[in-house]
Amino acid sequence: MFIDSHCHLTSPKYKDAEKVVEGAKGAGVVKLITVGTSVADSKASLAVAEKFANVYSTAGIYPHEDKNSNIGDVKIALQSIAGLSKKVVGIGECGIDITNRKNQRPIGDQINLFQAQIELALETGLPLIIHNRNGDEHILSLLDKNRSKGLKGVVHCFTGSWDFAQKILAFGFYISFSGIITYPTGNDILETVINVPPDRFLVETDAPYLPPQPYKDTPNEPKYVRIVAEQIAKVRNTPLDFVEKQTYNNTCALFNI
Repeated sequence: MFIDSHCHLTSPKYKDAEKVVEGAKGAGVVKLITVGTSVADSKASLAVAEKFANVYSTAGIYPHEDKNSNIGDVKIALQSIAGLSKKVVGIGECGIDITNRKNQRPIGDQINLFQAQIELALETGLPLIIHNRNGDEHILSLLDKNRSKGLKGVVHCFTGSWDFAQKILAFGFYISFSGIITYPTGNDILETVINVPPDRFLVETDAPYLPPQPYKDTPNEPKYVRIVAEQIAKVRNTPLDFVEKQTYNNTCALFNI
């Protein structure tokens, strides 16, 4: 049995969420976590989760979403969503995203938004789901600032170095691997795939984004999380059923599902 620890069932690329969930189940993916990226999307994610016994959701704001909203107001909105149902099992995705995209949230505001969601994770006791693009130092600084408060969570869709991974692991966080590890350009991540402790990694699709190499030209789906697990088993030279059992148990432990 597999769990897709991070997907986006609210995506407009999915015309029928039920078909996607059933397709996953047919591939042995028995639980899914659909992740919120804005206040509106977090509400929609919970609505999807409430429809399916094996789907859970999160409440969070991606670094460049809800840019015109007051950070205090969106924190209150997320807190409200998180309190609506036990189906909400995490806070995020949130974090730091530094790119050349137009209209990105200024880095100072990103840091403040991330800190607000860290505080919400601590207040609710829910794990934090971290998005990181070129934000290593900012993320490490904020995790260090909150080190003694019992914060837990995962860096999703990990693409960093083994050095960065070790620092994340030292905070007690998990690392989640996506279809990126199946790409020819994903070789730099493989050192982390090989060395991360077995009780500290998860698998995800980030569907409909980042399809694994064999399906590169199609929308990703949660059912393909097995391909990520197969690549991990190959790289670590370990049986697939070990990766399957380990990631299932790790995800259940982190998200209490």
